[in-house]
Amino acid sequence: MKILQGGAPKCGNFWLYQIIQQILTRKGHDISNFIQQHPIYELASNWDLNYPSQASIDVLEITDLQYSYRISSIFRMPIDDIQSYLSLTNHVWTHSPICKRSGEILNLFDKKVYIIRDPRDRAISASKYYCSDYMLKYYPQEEKDPHRFLEKNFEKLMQEWVWHVFDHLRLSRRYNIHIAFYEGFLLDFQQELMRLLDYLEVELSQAKRDELQEAMSFATLKSKNPKHLKKGQSGYWMHQLTDEQVEKAEVIAGPLIRFLNYPEQKGQPITFSPEPDHQDFEQLKQDIISSQEVLYT
Repeated sequence: MKILQGGAPKCGNFWLYQIIQQILTRKGHDISNFIQQHPIYELASNWDLNYPSQASIDVLEITDLQYSYRISSIFRMPIDDIQSYLSLTNHVWTHSPICKRSGEILNLFDKKVYIIRDPRDRAISASKYYCSDYMLKYYPQEEKDPHRFLEKNFEKLMQEWVWHVFDHLRLSRRYNIHIAFYEGFLLDFQQELMRLLDYLEVELSQAKRDELQEAMSFATLKSKNPKHLKKGQSGYWMHQLTDEQVEKAEVIAGPLIRFLNYPEQKGQPITFSPEPDHQDFEQLKQDIISSQEVLYT
């Protein structure tokens, strides 16, 4: 079984990767890995990366013009033969948005899992990440304060999320993409895990599911990856975003936020919906464009 996992950056991709790896391990599946067989791996294992296992993860970058494999944000090489690459791995991670090559690559995997997170929490998390010591070391920038970074880049972060998520949702049925929710793993891990296991067509005993939940608890993962994982919470945008930012989030992403049944206002309970009310993505696209018109007039 070959699995491709995707998601916009800072949406719980690391957590999802670890969960899938745990599932494969506990089911006894062989775990093949391209990058660990590459000559760069021994060198990269000693790099100052964001978390200990970062050099060992197969990360694929997909653009209109080429496929590339990379290690974090600091090493990238083109893939000349995608079939040869895939013959050496069975679990690949990508942050790439949908592009002209996406259909081709999606058809090469047996299972595709895409994780979504509330865009307002994601924007806060991304701002902290881009201002972290790790990112500032490799991608220095003038703004080092996460709050000011968020103020300057809030609209950009929201737009990035909207179209990354929208495109994967509209293609989810065509390419049989399973939609996972960061909030689902936080609020009811077992239920979200069962949704994933059903999609992967994998059975685990209750004892193994309980063991997996303990191994994948945020506290356990944070103790092993303190630089990469910070809070592991949902809904903290309600306390950290200004009213102006909440209003801008509504303008940019409101229709998609409602489509996914995320809370619209501060003080509302944390909700989400794995089964949206409709699948009319052309109408949803027009609703998003109409909502955003005020930004350009």
